[in-house]
Amino acid sequence: MNAMVQRLSPLDVVLEQHEGAALTFEQVYSSSFNDVARWIRALGGLPADVEDLTQEVFLVVRRKLSGFDGRNLRGWLYRIAQRTVRDYRRRAWFRRVFLGGGSTPEHYDNATADADPSELFERKEAEGLLHGLLGQMSDVRRTTFILFEIEGYSGEEIAEMQGIPLNTVWTRLHHARKEFLRLVSESGHAGSAK
Repeated sequence: MNAMVQRLSPLDVVLEQHEGAALTFEQVYSSSFNDVARWIRALGGLPADVEDLTQEVFLVVRRKLSGFDGRNLRGWLYRIAQRTVRDYRRRAWFRRVFLGGGSTPEHYDNATADADPSELFERKEAEGLLHGLLGQMSDVRRTTFILFEIEGYSGEEIAEMQGIPLNTVWTRLHHARKEFLRLVSESGHAGSAK
């Protein structure tokens, strides 16, 4: 039972199969689209915009893949996603503050369409509370918190993606958890963060 089971993502499989060889755009896209979408959610992309932001990341990848040195593809993709979300958040802030733009339209999936209206209301209220609390956290702490606690990445995977030491991941996660619990307590919803 001491053996640690390591999950291989589609990206890991493609990297193992093409070790040392240049990857095509199609290989990178098909093997890492879901990972990039998860990172975008963790970095603060709104659920309604995740697919569009993921496509933006791959537009950059298509342009820059020929110049990529082949080392740490996951980290390279993560940094592109990080910059894409950062720019998206700046544009959204600018529109809200200077142009008076409203929020993005709501998108409902099939499960949401079949749900009881009271469940929808409670889910929407909980999502709003969670996004509000996460939005108050520092960027690096929020990202680490979401990648680890919500998306299920290991500390080692987060360190590789972000190009930081593993101890930095654990430090950020420790502070993020404390900050999140403090924010929950201050919001008066302490019973919902168990």
